[in-house]
Amino acid sequence: MFLPFSPPPYPSLFPVFLLLLLFLPPSLVSPSLTPLSWTSPHDPCYYLDGRPRHCLSEFINAAYGVPVNASFSQKAPDYDTNITALTDLHNPHNLTCWIAPRSPDTGEWVLTLPLGRRFEITYISLQFCYQGEPSDPISISILKSMDYGRTWRPMQHYSSDCLGKFGLPSQTVAQTRHQETEPLCSDPRPLQKQRGGMVLAFSTLDGRPSSPDFDYSPTLQDWVTATDIRVVFHQVSKDTKVDKAKEMAPASPFRAPLALSDLQVGGRCKCNGHASKCRRDDTGRAVCVCEHHTAGPDCDVCEDFYFDRPWHRATPTHPNPCVACECNGHSNKCRFSMEVFQQSGRRSGGVCQKCRHHTAGRHCQYCQNGYTRDHNKALNHRQACQPCQCHPVGAVGRWCNQTSGQCLCRDGVTGLRCNRCAPGYKQGKSPLRPCIRKFRRRKARIGRSYSEECVSYCQPSQVKVRMNLETYCLKDYVLKVQVRGMERSGPWWQFSISVQTVFRTGSTSRVRRGPLSLWVPDRDLSCGCPALNVGRTFLLIGAEEGERGWGPEESRLVADRSTLALQWREHWSPKLRGFRGNKNFNIFYKKNFKN
Repeated sequence: MFLPFSPPPYPSLFPVFLLLLLFLPPSLVSPSLTPLSWTSPHDPCYYLDGRPRHCLSEFINAAYGVPVNASFSQKAPDYDTNITALTDLHNPHNLTCWIAPRSPDTGEWVLTLPLGRRFEITYISLQFCYQGEPSDPISISILKSMDYGRTWRPMQHYSSDCLGKFGLPSQTVAQTRHQETEPLCSDPRPLQKQRGGMVLAFSTLDGRPSSPDFDYSPTLQDWVTATDIRVVFHQVSKDTKVDKAKEMAPASPFRAPLALSDLQVGGRCKCNGHASKCRRDDTGRAVCVCEHHTAGPDCDVCEDFYFDRPWHRATPTHPNPCVACECNGHSNKCRFSMEVFQQSGRRSGGVCQKCRHHTAGRHCQYCQNGYTRDHNKALNHRQACQPCQCHPVGAVGRWCNQTSGQCLCRDGVTGLRCNRCAPGYKQGKSPLRPCIRKFRRRKARIGRSYSEECVSYCQPSQVKVRMNLETYCLKDYVLKVQVRGMERSGPWWQFSISVQTVFRTGSTSRVRRGPLSLWVPDRDLSCGCPALNVGRTFLLIGAEEGERGWGPEESRLVADRSTLALQWREHWSPKLRGFRGNKNFNIFYKKNFKN
Protein backbone atom coordinates (compact mmCIF):
# COMPACT_ATOMS: atom_id res chain seq x y z
CA MET A 1 0.00 0.00 0.00
CA PHE A 2 1.02 3.57 -0.42
CA LEU A 3 2.05 5.96 2.31
CA PRO A 4 3.75 9.36 2.04
CA PHE A 5 7.33 9.37 3.18
CA SER A 6 10.54 11.29 2.57
CA PRO A 7 12.16 10.32 -0.74
CA PRO A 8 15.15 8.07 -0.24
CA PRO A 9 18.38 8.98 -2.00
CA TYR A 10 18.22 7.42 -5.51
CA PRO A 11 20.29 9.96 -7.41
CA SER A 12 20.81 7.62 -10.34
CA LEU A 13 17.11 7.80 -11.25
CA PHE A 14 16.77 11.56 -11.12
CA PRO A 15 18.34 12.25 -14.52
CA VAL A 16 16.00 9.75 -16.16
CA PHE A 17 12.86 11.35 -14.82
CA LEU A 18 14.17 14.85 -15.33
CA LEU A 19 14.88 14.00 -18.96
CA LEU A 20 11.41 12.51 -19.30
CA LEU A 21 9.74 15.55 -17.80
CA LEU A 22 11.81 17.81 -20.01
CA PHE A 23 10.23 16.29 -23.11
CA LEU A 24 6.72 16.02 -21.72
CA PRO A 25 4.28 18.85 -22.50
CA PRO A 26 4.09 21.61 -19.88
CA SER A 27 0.52 20.57 -19.14
CA LEU A 28 1.82 17.28 -17.75
CA VAL A 29 4.16 18.85 -15.25
CA SER A 30 1.73 21.54 -14.07
CA PRO A 31 -1.95 21.39 -15.02
CA SER A 32 -3.15 18.28 -16.82
CA LEU A 33 -3.19 17.99 -20.58
CA THR A 34 -5.95 19.97 -22.16
CA PRO A 35 -8.90 18.06 -23.64
CA LEU A 36 -8.38 16.23 -26.89
CA SER A 37 -8.01 18.72 -29.74
CA TRP A 38 -9.31 17.59 -33.11
CA THR A 39 -8.34 20.61 -35.18
CA SER A 40 -5.07 22.04 -36.37
CA PRO A 41 -4.40 25.63 -37.49
CA HIS A 42 -2.45 24.40 -40.53
CA ASP A 43 -1.66 21.19 -42.38
CA PRO A 44 2.06 20.42 -42.26
CA CYS A 45 1.73 17.42 -44.60
CA TYR A 46 2.78 19.56 -47.59
CA TYR A 47 5.43 22.14 -48.33
CA LEU A 48 4.33 25.56 -49.51
CA ASP A 49 4.94 24.50 -53.12
CA GLY A 50 2.59 21.52 -52.72
CA ARG A 51 5.18 18.76 -52.37
CA PRO A 52 4.26 16.09 -49.79
CA ARG A 53 6.20 15.85 -46.56
CA HIS A 54 6.25 13.71 -43.43
CA CYS A 55 3.71 14.92 -40.87
CA LEU A 56 2.41 13.96 -37.43
CA SER A 57 -1.03 14.13 -35.88
CA GLU A 58 -1.56 16.23 -32.78
CA PHE A 59 -0.02 15.11 -29.51
CA ILE A 60 -2.93 14.46 -27.16
CA ASN A 61 -3.94 12.86 -23.91
CA ALA A 62 -5.63 9.79 -25.35
CA ALA A 63 -7.11 8.90 -21.95
CA TYR A 64 -9.04 12.15 -21.49
CA GLY A 65 -12.74 11.53 -20.84
CA VAL A 66 -12.47 7.76 -21.33
CA PRO A 67 -13.99 5.74 -18.44
CA VAL A 68 -11.52 3.43 -16.72
CA ASN A 69 -12.59 -0.08 -15.82
CA ALA A 70 -11.38 -0.97 -12.30
CA SER A 71 -11.55 -4.50 -11.00
CA PHE A 72 -10.15 -6.19 -7.93
CA SER A 73 -8.44 -9.58 -8.34
CA GLN A 74 -9.55 -10.18 -11.92
CA LYS A 75 -11.40 -13.32 -10.78
CA ALA A 76 -13.88 -11.31 -8.73
CA PRO A 77 -16.15 -9.46 -11.17
CA ASP A 78 -18.36 -8.17 -8.38
CA TYR A 79 -15.88 -5.35 -7.93
CA ASP A 80 -15.96 -4.23 -11.58
CA THR A 81 -16.82 -0.60 -12.04
CA ASN A 82 -16.24 2.21 -14.55
CA ILE A 83 -14.66 5.31 -13.10
CA THR A 84 -14.14 8.74 -14.66
CA ALA A 85 -12.31 10.48 -11.80
CA LEU A 86 -8.97 9.37 -13.23
CA THR A 87 -9.49 10.76 -16.73
CA ASP A 88 -11.50 13.92 -16.20
CA LEU A 89 -10.05 17.42 -16.48
CA HIS A 90 -7.22 17.41 -13.97
CA ASN A 91 -7.11 20.44 -11.67
CA PRO A 92 -4.43 20.41 -8.96
CA HIS A 93 -6.47 22.84 -6.87
CA ASN A 94 -9.55 20.62 -6.85
CA LEU A 95 -8.48 17.00 -7.14
CA THR A 96 -10.93 14.23 -7.94
CA CYS A 97 -9.54 11.12 -6.35
CA TRP A 98 -10.48 7.52 -6.89
CA ILE A 99 -9.93 5.51 -3.73
CA ALA A 100 -9.89 1.76 -4.02
CA PRO A 101 -12.65 0.22 -1.86
CA ARG A 102 -11.54 -1.69 1.16
CA SER A 103 -11.33 -5.44 0.87
CA PRO A 104 -10.92 -8.15 3.50
CA ASP A 105 -8.39 -9.88 1.23
CA THR A 106 -5.07 -8.99 -0.30
CA GLY A 107 -5.26 -8.92 -4.10
CA GLU A 108 -4.63 -7.03 -7.29
CA TRP A 109 -6.33 -3.91 -8.56
CA VAL A 110 -6.52 -3.82 -12.36
CA LEU A 111 -7.24 -0.57 -14.23
CA THR A 112 -8.11 -1.04 -17.90
CA LEU A 113 -8.33 1.89 -20.29
CA PRO A 114 -9.77 1.29 -23.82
CA LEU A 115 -8.38 3.94 -26.19
CA GLY A 116 -10.84 3.09 -28.99
CA ARG A 117 -8.24 3.06 -31.78
CA ARG A 118 -4.52 2.54 -32.41
CA PHE A 119 -2.28 5.15 -30.83
CA GLU A 120 1.48 5.52 -30.78
CA ILE A 121 2.08 5.99 -27.08
CA THR A 122 4.83 8.28 -25.81
CA TYR A 123 4.24 8.08 -22.06
CA ILE A 124 1.83 6.82 -19.39
CA SER A 125 1.60 8.71 -16.10
CA LEU A 126 -0.16 7.97 -12.80
CA GLN A 127 -0.68 10.65 -10.16
CA PHE A 128 -1.40 9.63 -6.58
CA CYS A 129 -3.67 11.71 -4.39
CA TYR A 130 -1.26 12.24 -1.49
CA GLN A 131 2.08 13.86 -0.93
CA GLY A 132 4.91 11.52 -0.04
CA GLU A 133 5.80 8.04 -1.24
CA PRO A 134 4.70 4.57 -0.17
CA SER A 135 6.81 2.87 2.45
CA ASP A 136 5.56 -0.63 1.67
CA PRO A 137 7.04 -2.53 -1.30
CA ILE A 138 5.63 -1.35 -4.63
CA SER A 139 4.72 -3.77 -7.40
CA ILE A 140 3.10 -2.34 -10.54
CA SER A 141 2.82 -3.62 -14.13
CA ILE A 142 1.90 -1.65 -17.23
CA LEU A 143 0.52 -3.70 -20.14
CA LYS A 144 -0.78 -2.89 -23.60
CA SER A 145 -3.07 -4.53 -26.14
CA MET A 146 -2.83 -4.06 -29.90
CA ASP A 147 -6.02 -5.96 -30.71
CA TYR A 148 -8.63 -4.19 -28.60
CA GLY A 149 -8.17 -6.25 -25.45
CA ARG A 150 -7.99 -9.76 -26.90
CA THR A 151 -4.32 -10.25 -25.99
CA TRP A 152 -2.01 -8.36 -23.65
CA ARG A 153 1.71 -7.69 -23.61
CA PRO A 154 3.70 -6.22 -20.69
CA MET A 155 5.58 -3.00 -21.35
CA GLN A 156 7.06 -2.17 -17.94
CA HIS A 157 7.26 -3.51 -14.38
CA TYR A 158 7.93 -1.51 -11.22
CA SER A 159 8.97 -3.22 -8.04
CA SER A 160 11.23 -2.85 -5.06
CA ASP A 161 12.15 -6.49 -5.66
CA CYS A 162 12.25 -6.98 -9.46
CA LEU A 163 14.07 -10.31 -9.30
CA GLY A 164 11.82 -11.81 -6.69
CA LYS A 165 8.53 -10.50 -8.10
CA PHE A 166 9.04 -10.66 -11.87
CA GLY A 167 12.23 -12.66 -12.33
CA LEU A 168 13.91 -9.68 -14.01
CA PRO A 169 16.99 -7.70 -13.04
CA SER A 170 16.45 -4.13 -12.00
CA GLN A 171 17.47 -1.93 -14.93
CA THR A 172 16.28 1.21 -16.68
CA VAL A 173 18.10 0.81 -20.03
CA ALA A 174 17.81 -2.08 -22.51
CA GLN A 175 21.23 -3.62 -22.97
CA THR A 176 20.71 -4.79 -26.58
CA ARG A 177 18.46 -3.97 -29.51
CA HIS A 178 16.83 -7.36 -29.07
CA GLN A 179 15.89 -6.41 -25.51
CA GLU A 180 14.46 -3.02 -26.42
CA THR A 181 11.02 -4.48 -27.14
CA GLU A 182 10.93 -6.47 -23.92
CA PRO A 183 9.55 -5.15 -20.60
CA LEU A 184 12.09 -3.79 -18.13
CA CYS A 185 11.75 -3.69 -14.38
CA SER A 186 12.95 -0.97 -12.02
CA ASP A 187 12.24 0.57 -8.63
CA PRO A 188 10.07 3.64 -9.35
CA ARG A 189 11.21 5.56 -6.28
CA PRO A 190 11.84 8.41 -5.88
CA LEU A 191 8.59 9.46 -7.53
CA GLN A 192 8.27 12.88 -9.08
CA LYS A 193 6.48 15.35 -6.83
CA GLN A 194 3.83 17.67 -8.23
CA ARG A 195 1.15 19.84 -6.74
CA GLY A 196 -1.56 17.50 -5.62
CA GLY A 197 0.50 14.34 -5.27
CA MET A 198 3.27 12.08 -6.49
CA VAL A 199 3.60 11.08 -10.15
CA LEU A 200 4.82 7.81 -11.64
CA ALA A 201 5.70 8.39 -15.33
CA PHE A 202 6.67 5.70 -17.83
CA SER A 203 8.26 6.67 -21.16
CA THR A 204 7.82 4.02 -23.87
CA LEU A 205 11.08 4.95 -25.64
CA ASP A 206 13.27 5.91 -22.69
CA GLY A 207 16.21 3.51 -22.45
CA ARG A 208 15.59 1.96 -25.90
CA PRO A 209 18.77 1.96 -28.06
CA SER A 210 16.94 2.53 -31.35
CA SER A 211 14.81 5.43 -30.14
CA PRO A 212 16.86 8.07 -32.10
CA ASP A 213 15.93 6.17 -35.29
CA PHE A 214 12.29 5.69 -34.36
CA ASP A 215 10.97 6.86 -37.75
CA TYR A 216 13.01 4.15 -39.48
CA SER A 217 12.43 1.35 -36.97
CA PRO A 218 9.27 -0.73 -37.63
CA THR A 219 10.11 -2.71 -34.50
CA LEU A 220 9.87 0.31 -32.20
CA GLN A 221 6.85 1.64 -34.07
CA ASP A 222 5.12 -1.63 -33.26
CA TRP A 223 6.37 -1.46 -29.67
CA VAL A 224 4.66 1.87 -28.93
CA THR A 225 1.39 0.99 -30.71
CA ALA A 226 -1.59 0.24 -28.46
CA THR A 227 -5.38 0.14 -28.52
CA ASP A 228 -5.79 -0.47 -24.76
CA ILE A 229 -3.71 0.19 -21.66
CA ARG A 230 -3.81 -1.82 -18.45
CA VAL A 231 -2.22 -0.94 -15.08
CA VAL A 232 -1.98 -3.70 -12.47
CA PHE A 233 -1.29 -2.97 -8.79
CA HIS A 234 0.00 -6.21 -7.28
CA GLN A 235 -0.63 -7.31 -3.67
CA VAL A 236 -2.48 -4.30 -2.39
CA SER A 237 -3.14 -4.91 1.32
CA LYS A 238 -6.49 -4.25 2.94
CA ASP A 239 -5.22 -1.65 5.39
CA THR A 240 -2.13 0.10 6.65
CA LYS A 241 -0.48 -0.20 10.03
CA VAL A 242 0.10 3.25 11.46
CA ASP A 243 1.11 4.57 14.84
CA LYS A 244 -1.54 5.71 17.25
CA ALA A 245 -0.80 9.37 16.71
CA LYS A 246 -1.54 9.07 13.03
CA GLU A 247 -4.45 6.74 13.71
CA MET A 248 -6.20 9.40 15.76
CA ALA A 249 -5.93 11.99 13.00
CA PRO A 250 -9.48 12.71 11.82
CA ALA A 251 -8.73 12.98 8.09
CA SER A 252 -5.71 10.78 7.74
CA PRO A 253 -4.99 9.79 4.14
CA PHE A 254 -3.16 6.65 5.22
CA ARG A 255 -6.28 4.58 5.64
CA ALA A 256 -6.79 4.26 1.88
CA PRO A 257 -4.80 1.35 0.41
CA LEU A 258 -4.81 2.90 -3.10
CA ALA A 259 -5.79 6.44 -4.11
CA LEU A 260 -5.27 7.91 -7.60
CA SER A 261 -6.20 11.31 -8.94
CA ASP A 262 -5.11 11.18 -12.60
CA LEU A 263 -4.23 8.76 -15.39
CA GLN A 264 -2.81 10.14 -18.60
CA VAL A 265 -1.73 8.43 -21.85
CA GLY A 266 0.24 10.81 -24.05
CA GLY A 267 0.54 9.96 -27.68
CA ARG A 268 -0.65 10.44 -31.22
CA CYS A 269 -3.18 8.73 -33.42
CA LYS A 270 -1.29 6.15 -35.43
CA CYS A 271 -1.45 7.74 -38.88
CA ASN A 272 1.94 6.51 -40.15
CA GLY A 273 3.19 9.98 -41.03
CA HIS A 274 0.39 10.63 -43.52
CA ALA A 275 -1.95 12.85 -41.45
CA SER A 276 -1.70 15.93 -39.27
CA LYS A 277 -5.23 15.67 -37.92
CA CYS A 278 -7.22 13.05 -36.07
CA ARG A 279 -10.96 13.73 -35.89
CA ARG A 280 -13.94 11.99 -34.38
CA ASP A 281 -16.28 10.44 -36.93
CA ASP A 282 -20.07 10.18 -36.66
CA THR A 283 -19.75 7.28 -34.23
CA GLY A 284 -17.40 9.21 -31.96
CA ARG A 285 -14.30 7.21 -32.84
CA ALA A 286 -11.06 8.95 -33.65
CA VAL A 287 -9.98 8.58 -37.28
CA CYS A 288 -6.98 9.97 -39.15
CA VAL A 289 -7.63 12.65 -41.76
CA CYS A 290 -5.39 10.98 -44.31
CA GLU A 291 -3.27 12.90 -46.79
CA HIS A 292 -0.84 11.82 -49.53
CA HIS A 293 -3.65 9.81 -51.19
CA THR A 294 -3.66 7.27 -48.37
CA ALA A 295 -6.71 5.73 -46.75
CA GLY A 296 -7.77 3.41 -43.92
CA PRO A 297 -8.20 4.08 -40.19
CA ASP A 298 -4.42 4.42 -39.80
CA CYS A 299 -3.65 5.78 -43.30
CA ASP A 300 -2.11 2.36 -43.83
CA VAL A 301 -3.34 1.67 -47.38
CA CYS A 302 -3.46 3.61 -50.62
CA GLU A 303 -6.77 5.03 -51.74
CA ASP A 304 -8.42 3.70 -54.89
CA PHE A 305 -6.51 4.23 -58.14
CA TYR A 306 -3.30 5.23 -56.32
CA PHE A 307 -1.65 1.81 -56.60
CA ASP A 308 1.35 2.58 -58.81
CA ARG A 309 3.73 1.95 -55.90
CA PRO A 310 3.43 -0.14 -52.72
CA TRP A 311 2.27 1.63 -49.57
CA HIS A 312 4.98 2.75 -47.14
CA ARG A 313 5.00 4.69 -43.91
CA ALA A 314 6.19 8.27 -44.31
CA THR A 315 9.58 9.22 -42.91
CA PRO A 316 11.29 12.62 -42.50
CA THR A 317 13.43 11.92 -45.58
CA HIS A 318 10.84 10.10 -47.73
CA PRO A 319 7.17 11.09 -47.47
CA ASN A 320 6.24 8.02 -49.57
CA PRO A 321 2.92 9.32 -50.94
CA CYS A 322 0.71 6.93 -52.88
CA VAL A 323 1.02 7.51 -56.63
CA ALA A 324 -1.81 7.35 -59.17
CA CYS A 325 -1.77 4.75 -61.92
CA GLU A 326 -1.03 6.10 -65.41
CA CYS A 327 -4.06 5.14 -67.50
CA ASN A 328 -4.04 8.09 -69.93
CA GLY A 329 -7.53 9.11 -68.84
CA HIS A 330 -9.15 5.91 -70.11
CA SER A 331 -9.68 4.13 -66.77
CA ASN A 332 -10.33 4.97 -63.12
CA LYS A 333 -9.56 1.51 -61.79
CA CYS A 334 -6.22 -0.24 -61.42
CA ARG A 335 -4.35 -2.78 -59.32
CA PHE A 336 -0.79 -3.18 -58.07
CA SER A 337 1.46 -5.91 -59.49
CA MET A 338 4.67 -6.67 -57.61
CA GLU A 339 6.00 -8.56 -60.65
CA VAL A 340 5.54 -5.51 -62.89
CA PHE A 341 7.01 -3.30 -60.16
CA GLN A 342 10.17 -5.42 -59.96
CA GLN A 343 10.52 -5.56 -63.75
CA SER A 344 10.30 -1.76 -63.95
CA GLY A 345 13.24 -1.34 -61.60
CA ARG A 346 10.87 -0.64 -58.66
CA ARG A 347 9.53 2.49 -60.31
CA SER A 348 5.97 1.59 -61.34
CA GLY A 349 3.67 -1.35 -60.62
CA GLY A 350 0.19 -0.09 -61.48
CA VAL A 351 -1.87 -2.09 -63.99
CA CYS A 352 -4.96 -0.36 -65.40
CA GLN A 353 -8.22 -2.29 -65.45
CA LYS A 354 -11.37 -1.93 -67.53
CA CYS A 355 -9.84 0.43 -70.10
CA ARG A 356 -12.50 2.45 -71.89
CA HIS A 357 -12.72 4.20 -75.26
CA HIS A 358 -11.54 1.03 -77.09
CA THR A 359 -8.11 1.13 -75.47
CA ALA A 360 -6.07 -1.70 -73.98
CA GLY A 361 -2.72 -2.39 -72.34
CA ARG A 362 -1.20 -1.81 -68.92
CA HIS A 363 -1.52 1.97 -69.29
CA CYS A 364 -4.49 1.89 -71.72
CA GLN A 365 -1.92 3.06 -74.27
CA TYR A 366 -2.87 0.64 -77.09
CA CYS A 367 -6.00 0.20 -79.15
CA GLN A 368 -8.21 -2.86 -78.98
CA ASN A 369 -8.31 -5.32 -81.86
CA GLY A 370 -10.34 -3.78 -84.64
CA TYR A 371 -9.21 -0.24 -83.76
CA THR A 372 -6.22 1.86 -84.78
CA ARG A 373 -4.52 4.91 -83.33
CA ASP A 374 -5.64 8.32 -84.58
CA HIS A 375 -2.39 10.31 -84.44
CA ASN A 376 -4.23 13.58 -84.93
CA LYS A 377 -5.58 13.25 -81.37
CA ALA A 378 -3.72 13.10 -78.07
CA LEU A 379 -3.36 9.71 -76.42
CA ASN A 380 -5.68 10.75 -73.60
CA HIS A 381 -8.43 11.85 -76.03
CA ARG A 382 -11.66 9.88 -75.84
CA GLN A 383 -11.45 9.22 -79.59
CA ALA A 384 -7.74 8.39 -79.74
CA CYS A 385 -8.68 4.94 -81.10
CA GLN A 386 -10.75 4.77 -84.29
CA PRO A 387 -12.32 1.66 -85.86
CA CYS A 388 -10.31 -0.11 -88.58
CA GLN A 389 -11.99 0.61 -91.91
CA CYS A 390 -10.97 -2.59 -93.66
CA HIS A 391 -12.81 -3.55 -96.84
CA PRO A 392 -15.15 -6.47 -96.04
CA VAL A 393 -14.09 -8.38 -99.19
CA GLY A 394 -10.50 -7.30 -99.81
CA ALA A 395 -9.32 -7.69 -96.19
CA VAL A 396 -8.81 -10.81 -94.11
CA GLY A 397 -10.81 -10.14 -90.96
CA ARG A 398 -11.62 -6.78 -89.44
CA TRP A 399 -8.40 -6.05 -87.58
CA CYS A 400 -5.55 -3.78 -88.64
CA ASN A 401 -2.16 -2.60 -87.47
CA GLN A 402 -2.78 -0.49 -84.37
CA THR A 403 -0.12 2.04 -85.31
CA SER A 404 -0.42 2.43 -89.09
CA GLY A 405 -3.99 1.21 -89.59
CA GLN A 406 -2.86 -1.16 -92.36
CA CYS A 407 -5.40 -3.95 -92.89
CA LEU A 408 -4.37 -7.53 -93.73
CA CYS A 409 -5.15 -7.85 -97.45
CA ARG A 410 -6.00 -10.91 -99.46
CA ASP A 411 -3.73 -12.12 -102.25
CA GLY A 412 -3.62 -9.54 -105.03
CA VAL A 413 -5.28 -6.80 -102.95
CA THR A 414 -3.50 -3.69 -101.73
CA GLY A 415 -4.18 -0.36 -100.08
CA LEU A 416 -4.37 0.79 -96.46
CA ARG A 417 -7.93 -0.52 -96.29
CA CYS A 418 -7.45 -3.36 -98.82
CA ASN A 419 -9.88 -1.68 -101.18
CA ARG A 420 -8.08 -2.00 -104.56
CA CYS A 421 -6.24 -4.53 -106.66
CA ALA A 422 -2.47 -4.57 -106.64
CA PRO A 423 -0.47 -3.87 -109.85
CA GLY A 424 -0.68 -6.88 -112.16
CA TYR A 425 -4.05 -7.92 -110.77
CA LYS A 426 -7.60 -7.27 -111.86
CA GLN A 427 -10.94 -7.58 -110.13
CA GLY A 428 -12.23 -11.13 -110.00
CA LYS A 429 -15.70 -12.53 -109.61
CA SER A 430 -15.24 -14.55 -106.41
CA PRO A 431 -15.33 -12.95 -102.94
CA LEU A 432 -12.64 -15.45 -101.93
CA ARG A 433 -10.31 -14.13 -104.63
CA PRO A 434 -11.45 -10.57 -105.27
CA CYS A 435 -8.34 -9.82 -107.35
CA ILE A 436 -6.83 -12.23 -109.85
CA ARG A 437 -3.59 -11.99 -111.76
CA LYS A 438 -3.58 -10.53 -115.24
CA PHE A 439 -2.02 -12.96 -117.75
CA ARG A 440 -0.50 -11.10 -120.65
CA ARG A 441 0.18 -13.05 -123.80
CA ARG A 442 3.87 -12.98 -124.57
CA LYS A 443 5.99 -15.19 -126.68
CA ALA A 444 8.03 -17.79 -124.93
CA ARG A 445 11.11 -19.35 -126.32
CA ILE A 446 9.04 -22.23 -127.64
CA GLY A 447 6.39 -19.91 -129.07
CA ARG A 448 3.64 -20.49 -126.54
CA SER A 449 1.63 -17.97 -124.44
CA TYR A 450 2.40 -17.40 -120.76
CA SER A 451 -0.84 -19.11 -119.69
CA GLU A 452 0.03 -22.09 -121.85
CA GLU A 453 3.47 -22.06 -120.32
CA CYS A 454 1.96 -22.22 -116.79
CA VAL A 455 -0.21 -25.16 -117.78
CA SER A 456 2.79 -26.91 -119.26
CA TYR A 457 4.81 -26.03 -116.16
CA CYS A 458 2.27 -27.19 -113.60
CA GLN A 459 0.31 -29.92 -115.41
CA PRO A 460 3.05 -32.57 -115.47
CA SER A 461 3.29 -32.52 -111.71
CA GLN A 462 -0.47 -32.82 -111.45
CA VAL A 463 -0.46 -35.76 -113.79
CA LYS A 464 2.28 -37.51 -111.90
CA VAL A 465 0.49 -37.28 -108.57
CA ARG A 466 -1.71 -40.31 -108.20
CA MET A 467 -2.29 -40.99 -104.55
CA ASN A 468 -1.73 -44.67 -103.98
CA LEU A 469 0.13 -46.43 -101.21
CA GLU A 470 3.46 -46.13 -102.98
CA THR A 471 3.03 -42.44 -103.73
CA TYR A 472 1.79 -41.71 -100.21
CA CYS A 473 4.74 -43.45 -98.64
CA LEU A 474 7.13 -41.42 -100.78
CA LYS A 475 5.63 -38.14 -99.52
CA ASP A 476 7.42 -36.57 -96.57
CA TYR A 477 4.60 -34.69 -94.96
CA VAL A 478 0.81 -34.49 -94.78
CA LEU A 479 -0.12 -31.39 -92.79
CA LYS A 480 -3.13 -29.33 -91.84
CA VAL A 481 -1.99 -25.70 -91.91
CA GLN A 482 -3.52 -22.24 -91.63
CA VAL A 483 -1.97 -19.45 -93.70
CA ARG A 484 -1.47 -16.31 -91.58
CA GLY A 485 0.45 -13.97 -93.89
CA MET A 486 2.86 -13.66 -96.81
CA GLU A 487 5.66 -11.43 -98.06
CA ARG A 488 8.08 -11.49 -100.94
CA SER A 489 11.77 -12.24 -100.48
CA GLY A 490 13.63 -12.10 -103.79
CA PRO A 491 12.62 -15.00 -106.03
CA TRP A 492 10.71 -16.57 -103.13
CA TRP A 493 7.47 -15.93 -101.25
CA GLN A 494 7.57 -16.49 -97.51
CA PHE A 495 4.26 -17.64 -96.00
CA SER A 496 3.64 -17.49 -92.24
CA ILE A 497 1.70 -20.64 -91.42
CA SER A 498 0.44 -22.36 -88.30
CA VAL A 499 0.74 -26.15 -88.39
CA GLN A 500 -2.41 -27.39 -86.68
CA THR A 501 -2.10 -31.16 -87.27
CA VAL A 502 0.77 -33.37 -88.46
CA PHE A 503 -0.73 -36.44 -90.13
CA ARG A 504 2.52 -37.74 -91.60
CA THR A 505 6.19 -36.74 -91.58
CA GLY A 506 9.36 -38.31 -92.95
CA SER A 507 12.07 -39.86 -90.83
CA THR A 508 14.24 -36.76 -91.12
CA SER A 509 11.38 -34.26 -90.91
CA ARG A 510 11.68 -31.19 -88.72
CA VAL A 511 8.01 -30.25 -89.01
CA ARG A 512 6.24 -29.70 -85.68
CA ARG A 513 2.95 -28.19 -84.60
CA GLY A 514 2.97 -24.44 -84.19
CA PRO A 515 4.19 -21.43 -86.19
CA LEU A 516 6.42 -22.13 -89.18
CA SER A 517 7.62 -20.48 -92.38
CA LEU A 518 6.70 -22.00 -95.74
CA TRP A 519 8.74 -20.94 -98.79
CA VAL A 520 7.23 -21.00 -102.31
CA PRO A 521 9.11 -20.09 -105.54
CA ASP A 522 7.70 -17.00 -107.21
CA ARG A 523 7.17 -18.76 -110.55
CA ASP A 524 5.24 -21.63 -108.96
CA LEU A 525 3.00 -19.26 -106.98
CA SER A 526 2.42 -17.06 -110.05
CA CYS A 527 1.11 -20.08 -111.94
CA GLY A 528 -1.06 -21.13 -109.02
CA CYS A 529 0.76 -24.30 -108.13
CA PRO A 530 0.26 -24.44 -105.28
CA ALA A 531 -2.64 -21.99 -104.81
CA LEU A 532 -2.38 -20.58 -101.27
CA ASN A 533 -4.60 -17.84 -99.83
CA VAL A 534 -3.97 -15.88 -96.63
CA GLY A 535 -6.50 -16.56 -93.93
CA ARG A 536 -7.54 -20.00 -95.15
CA THR A 537 -6.75 -23.55 -94.02
CA PHE A 538 -5.23 -26.19 -96.33
CA LEU A 539 -4.24 -29.82 -96.41
CA LEU A 540 -0.61 -29.70 -97.53
CA ILE A 541 0.93 -32.84 -99.08
CA GLY A 542 4.52 -32.67 -100.29
CA ALA A 543 8.14 -33.69 -100.10
CA GLU A 544 10.94 -32.11 -98.12
CA GLU A 545 13.70 -33.27 -100.43
CA GLY A 546 14.06 -33.59 -104.18
CA GLU A 547 13.87 -30.84 -106.72
CA ARG A 548 14.14 -27.91 -104.25
CA GLY A 549 14.56 -29.48 -100.85
CA TRP A 550 14.56 -27.22 -97.82
CA GLY A 551 14.40 -23.70 -99.19
CA PRO A 552 16.90 -20.87 -99.60
CA GLU A 553 18.62 -21.39 -96.25
CA GLU A 554 18.36 -25.20 -96.18
CA SER A 555 16.34 -24.93 -92.99
CA ARG A 556 12.85 -23.99 -94.13
CA LEU A 557 9.97 -25.94 -95.54
CA VAL A 558 9.24 -25.54 -99.27
CA ALA A 559 6.04 -25.98 -101.26
CA ASP A 560 6.37 -25.98 -105.06
CA ARG A 561 4.58 -27.21 -108.15
CA SER A 562 4.85 -30.81 -106.90
CA THR A 563 3.02 -29.95 -103.66
CA LEU A 564 -0.71 -30.47 -103.23
CA ALA A 565 -2.51 -27.63 -101.38
CA LEU A 566 -6.16 -28.61 -100.91
CA GLN A 567 -8.74 -26.39 -99.23
CA TRP A 568 -9.46 -28.02 -95.88
CA ARG A 569 -12.73 -29.78 -95.21
CA GLU A 570 -13.52 -30.61 -91.62
CA HIS A 571 -14.93 -34.05 -92.34
CA TRP A 572 -11.49 -35.15 -93.56
CA SER A 573 -9.96 -35.03 -90.06
CA PRO A 574 -11.30 -38.30 -88.59
CA LYS A 575 -10.70 -40.13 -91.87
CA LEU A 576 -7.10 -38.92 -92.14
CA ARG A 577 -6.40 -39.93 -88.57
CA GLY A 578 -7.86 -43.34 -89.25
CA PHE A 579 -5.92 -43.86 -92.47
CA ARG A 580 -2.68 -42.66 -90.98
CA GLY A 581 -0.31 -45.60 -91.55
CA ASN A 582 -3.13 -47.61 -93.19
CA LYS A 583 -2.84 -49.23 -96.60
CA ASN A 584 -6.36 -48.11 -97.45
CA PHE A 585 -5.27 -44.46 -97.58
CA ASN A 586 -5.16 -44.63 -101.39
CA ILE A 587 -8.90 -45.45 -101.44
CA PHE A 588 -9.62 -42.37 -99.31
CA TYR A 589 -7.53 -40.19 -101.61
CA LYS A 590 -9.21 -41.39 -104.80
CA LYS A 591 -12.67 -40.69 -103.34
CA ASN A 592 -11.87 -37.24 -101.99
CA PHE A 593 -8.88 -35.67 -103.77
CA LYS A 594 -8.68 -37.10 -107.32
CA ASN A 595 -11.12 -34.61 -108.77
